[in-house]
Amino acid sequence: MEPLYIEPTEFTPRVFFDPENSVFEISGFSRPENTVGFYKPLLKWLEEYEENVLSQNTNFNKSNLVVNLKLTYFNSASSKFLLDVLMMFMRFHSKGNAVEINWYYDEDDDEILESGEEIAEMINFPFNFIPITPNT
Repeated sequence: MEPLYIEPTEFTPRVFFDPENSVFEISGFSRPENTVGFYKPLLKWLEEYEENVLSQNTNFNKSNLVVNLKLTYFNSASSKFLLDVLMMFMRFHSKGNAVEINWYYDEDDDEILESGEEIAEMINFPFNFIPITPNT
């Protein structure tokens, strides 16, 4: 299956879903004008990943999936779709795949940290909270 790569813009995050290495990253600024138009293809790709990759794994060696979220800002419309993306990973987890969610945040940005904590609580799944020291 081909990776999904979306270049960041002024309003949309960088997306790199790498099926070969089982690493899924969304990073940057998320305030797309058309939130549905931006995030629906990500959800569709994850459904295809489940169908074409995860469901084909019949040797009982389940996948170890790593989700890296490195968002500097996201609006409320984006948060709904981020939740949808994470719920896909919860579905993968419920089918026996190991899922690790890394939430990166600028060590001075309490708002992004708290947003991650709230989302982790909403989906009832532990995140690794990883502070990033700003370049000085």
